[in-house]
Amino acid sequence: MTLKYRLGLLVVLLLGVAVGCTKQGAAPARVSGTVKYNGNLVKAGTIAFHSTDKGSYRAALGTDGTYEIIDAPASEMVVTIETESVKKKAAAYGGDKGGKMYNERMSAEKKAGRTIAMEQDQASRYVKIPPKYANAKTSPLTVTLKPGRQVQEFDLKD
Repeated sequence: MTLKYRLGLLVVLLLGVAVGCTKQGAAPARVSGTVKYNGNLVKAGTIAFHSTDKGSYRAALGTDGTYEIIDAPASEMVVTIETESVKKKAAAYGGDKGGKMYNERMSAEKKAGRTIAMEQDQASRYVKIPPKYANAKTSPLTVTLKPGRQVQEFDLKD
């Protein structure tokens, strides 16, 4: 074997080891579950997992109260859950279906060939939860995420 060939092979091997070590140390967590408030599903809002040094990872709550976050770091996390953004959408679309503001907006959207049904539907699923759950400094929710799939269920209380 020539020296050039050996050096090339060595570089390829070292790069392979470096990439392998990097991926191994940063194995992601994939977390899913449901959110309830006093035993009832929270069908709209946002859940977020906050790490002190690796950022925040968010997901919208589904109509069945479920969420899923992929590629979060395996570490200790503070969890926040908020639903006030849904309330703001309700106000922006005139609250309940059939309200004056909602009807005016729906009419304008129809003329433009668009619909706001999805936003209105989400707004109708608003559930008020205690504000402590929306702030990372006051939320009592913490979890330790591990590499791979896992389920974390949350049932919020007053």
